[in-house]
Amino acid sequence: MNGRELPFGCSGLILLATLFYLVAGLAVLAVWQFTGSIYWLEQFFGLPSAFFLIWLSALQLWFSVRVCGEFSPGEPMRRAWKLISASAIFDLAGTTGVQLFGSEKAWNPLAHATWWSRPLSKAIFETGHVLQGTCRFALLAAGLWCVLKLYRESGFLGRFRVIDWLLLAAFAGYCVREGIDLLRHYQPSNPPGWNVILLWPVDPLLCLLFAEAILLHRSVQRTGMGLIGRCWRTFSAGIFLVLLGDAMIWATAYGYLPWPWSSLSWYVWTPAAASFALAPAYQLEAIRWASSGQDAPIN
Repeated sequence: MNGRELPFGCSGLILLATLFYLVAGLAVLAVWQFTGSIYWLEQFFGLPSAFFLIWLSALQLWFSVRVCGEFSPGEPMRRAWKLISASAIFDLAGTTGVQLFGSEKAWNPLAHATWWSRPLSKAIFETGHVLQGTCRFALLAAGLWCVLKLYRESGFLGRFRVIDWLLLAAFAGYCVREGIDLLRHYQPSNPPGWNVILLWPVDPLLCLLFAEAILLHRSVQRTGMGLIGRCWRTFSAGIFLVLLGDAMIWATAYGYLPWPWSSLSWYVWTPAAASFALAPAYQLEAIRWASSGQDAPIN
């Protein structure tokens, strides 16, 4: 590996931008509660939110590719970061499709073309969800599996604790309940479309990712909580937030989370995207500290 310097800002810029975004979002939420008008809330979660999520996805891909390049061919971690980088490609493609090219808003550059149509917009939107859902999470799960394999071979693989089993059981129960609701909703007279079927693996993949994230967290605790540990802990936080947001969408769709409480789910996706961008940034920082010969931060 080599110790190339990080680009300016890196993790600090991501943290600062995300904090500013969330504070602004809470301020807009307060304006909505005070005035009773949802106009500013809709505007805030329109164009600013779309481009901020795309920016975070782009950073995730950039940092992941740079981390991959820090490992020499043949190094075990290179394979893991190749898979993580591939998942970031699908995430950026899917996020761009959902937030930009699949939107019917004025900021969509394709919407001004003469050949544009609503069915095409819907197809791009649905394809984007599949890319940033099933495709992305399958590759990410494979990448984290490679990392866990390395921890097991080195003898530092952690173990689930009681609280971990309880959390996994809760999310597994959620997956089962959602599956039951889907079976009730889709009947032979109302078959699901291809876009729905391709999204069915998302929740099982998220449960697998959550289990991998917990094991990584426990493994990191056994080896020490340095910057590399911060990388995997941040991945764990992102996976947990995605699971939480997914559960909130399901609860909203089936009436378990009524309005206006359902609007809280809008605030989950930004810190989740920031977590996935921060994780490879922390890995790059760990490489920089290692190459400098200085003591890296413990936490």
